[in-house]
Amino acid sequence: MPKVTIDFDEVLLKDAQLKDEKMIRHIFALGLTQLKIDRALRLYKQGGMSIGYAAELAGIPKQEMFRQARVRGIEPSFTEETLREDLGPDQ
Repeated sequence: MPKVTIDFDEVLLKDAQLKDEKMIRHIFALGLTQLKIDRALRLYKQGGMSIGYAAELAGIPKQEMFRQARVRGIEPSFTEETLREDLGPDQ
């Protein structure tokens, strides 16, 4: 596994009480997840990909990607095919 060294401001570390390496890894992972979501939604807005594919790129469930899109003011479009995928073939 590659190692990354990050220099933090002492005040930030003290204020956030980041003394535990496990907590720092968790915060870093959250940041990477948000970066992936932002990147996928930017590509989605540019067109040419479904919200489902954007979710796949970001590594999150489609329902979470819908929520993330709405939080950012993006209203995902629904096609008949998208609805069929979400509801299943019996609907």
